Amino acid sequence: MKKSSSWEGYSNGSRIEIIDKIKTAIQNSDGAIMNFNMFSDLALTLSIEIPANRMNDLHQALSKILSISIKDAEEVKDECSIKEKMIYFNVSFTKGTGDLKNEIPDVPG
Repeated sequence: MKKSSSWEGYSNGSRIEIIDKIKTAIQNSDGAIMNFNMFSDLALTLSIEIPANRMNDLHQALSKILSISIKDAEEVKDECSIKEKMIYFNVSFTKGTGDLKNEIPDVPG
């Protein structure tokens, strides 16, 4: 049975660089991004599936990238009884303006 956990992160760095570092940290911790939602350039939510015994590794890696908090510090301890965990991770970008525009170039044809 999968259990879930909620984490929150904050960063004042470059949104694109931080997202890339978060993705790498998840992959290096044997995790997988199951779903994501972007809210302009202000926030991002991720649903991460990860082996329970790698949660501490992921938390430590993410702590080097951004400020991170979780509801219960006991949640990151290694667990052997649960094979996988789902982490709902909300990341806020302090330099966001709320006016993200993605320019799509014209394609001939």
